[in-house]
Amino acid sequence: MTAFAPDLSVTTERLVLRRFAPGDESRIREVVGARVRFLPPNAPGHRSGISQWLAHGVHELHRSGQGVHLAMEAEGLIVGAVSLYKTLWGAGTTEVGYGVHPLHRGRGYAPEAVRGLAARVFATTTLHRIELRANLDNTASLRVAEKAGFVREGVLRAAGTNADGPCDLVVFGLLRTDRA
Repeated sequence: MTAFAPDLSVTTERLVLRRFAPGDESRIREVVGARVRFLPPNAPGHRSGISQWLAHGVHELHRSGQGVHLAMEAEGLIVGAVSLYKTLWGAGTTEVGYGVHPLHRGRGYAPEAVRGLAARVFATTTLHRIELRANLDNTASLRVAEKAGFVREGVLRAAGTNADGPCDLVVFGLLRTDRA
């Protein structure tokens, strides 16, 4: 297999991870209007781009075969997003990223989503490694990686950037064999 399933969805104990759809427009409109940051990197910064993004932009990564963006839904609300990207099918690797709406943080949604998505990836693809990278000073993301079962592998010095400039990134990995 060299692509993620077009109908990829994952159900965990409290979440449904699913593709973004045109029906999400009103919720995404609220999020963009409030300038809340948790959507995938290519999300529109202005309400006028939401329809186009939901119809096409959010699905470009999937069409390219390099990943997929999924809405993280709990109790009928989009509470976050989780993505697979930088997928190298020949090498058998992908990277996972996520964001949770500030009003829904601290409830364990991110590790639950990452665990569920990782389990689905290993069950339905030939990929054997999922990476997760987090800023060294982002303790919440470091905890997510650990709670999701990822192994801390090292620090990449000045490999990321934030508002203050270059920052160190912690690299975590999860192997198919770790799940056994």
